[in-house]
Amino acid sequence: MALSLLATARLMAQNQSPPAPAADASAAAPPPGTPTNDAGAMPPPTLQAPKPTKNEVSFSGDVMLGSGTVTLPLGYSLQKAVSSSPLGAFSVPRSSTYYGGTISYSYGQAWYLDLSYAQGQSSGSQSIDVGSLGSLPSTFSIDDTWYQIYIKYAFPQLRGKRLSAYLRVGASYVTAQIKDASTLPLSNNTYLQTDNTTDLLGNLGFGLGYSLYSTRHLRLGLQLEGEGFYGVRSQQSLESLSKDTGLNFVSAGIDNSLYGGIGRVTFRAEYRLGQSGLFKIFAEVGGEGRYTMITYPGASAPDELLWGPYAKLGIRYAF
Repeated sequence: MALSLLATARLMAQNQSPPAPAADASAAAPPPGTPTNDAGAMPPPTLQAPKPTKNEVSFSGDVMLGSGTVTLPLGYSLQKAVSSSPLGAFSVPRSSTYYGGTISYSYGQAWYLDLSYAQGQSSGSQSIDVGSLGSLPSTFSIDDTWYQIYIKYAFPQLRGKRLSAYLRVGASYVTAQIKDASTLPLSNNTYLQTDNTTDLLGNLGFGLGYSLYSTRHLRLGLQLEGEGFYGVRSQQSLESLSKDTGLNFVSAGIDNSLYGGIGRVTFRAEYRLGQSGLFKIFAEVGGEGRYTMITYPGASAPDELLWGPYAKLGIRYAF
């Protein structure tokens, strides 16, 4: 009986399967950085490159405080009433204030379309020698309005470099009203002159920029701009006397040619707003000068010069 029970126990031990080895916890764990299918696990953060922009718009305002000289006609209307009146053009000193604004659109930061508006006010006084009439103390004022359109090309291969450059071509339409008053010393009569002028100009210019300091948000630099222009001026000039002298005063048309140049040197600062840098504010401070040569029919005319401090403030947005 004992032998029978021992044989049965050995047979059961042989039929029993050996236990499976314990699983290695380190082998079952996924390597670091391997994504899991756990619903509660968050994916690792990713960095996205800034979206490239093709378009840019900007708005700016500027002001110039100038001084210099301006040329005024004499005798063109008066000669129609008094045939012996001499023709001439004389230069008088002036003080000027110009303020305006510009709207600009850029595609690809290479081609730009600029629309500008400016309003100027000038005044001055001087004694003018008019020969037999003696010396006339003259006081005048000029109100002129400028409308300009430009197409500008900025060289893209220089973008991001220390030196940048652009070329631009455009046209200007200018209207002005000139008022002049002089007191005749002998007759105590007042000489009055009112001129309405219209200029049509073609412009060709360039710009050079040099970066002095640059960080992610701030850029400082110098800028040099130059421009040449040529065009025509149409004037309607009316001269008269304040007292009734029995003369019939009528206006006279004057056609002029004018050409010259404009130069500007400024210190420029630009600051990027926010992390994207899509908004930028910019400012320029420096000086500007304008030199004009003008021709008058039947008379030699002195050149005109205007110079003074210049400032601009604006904002641009890329999208």
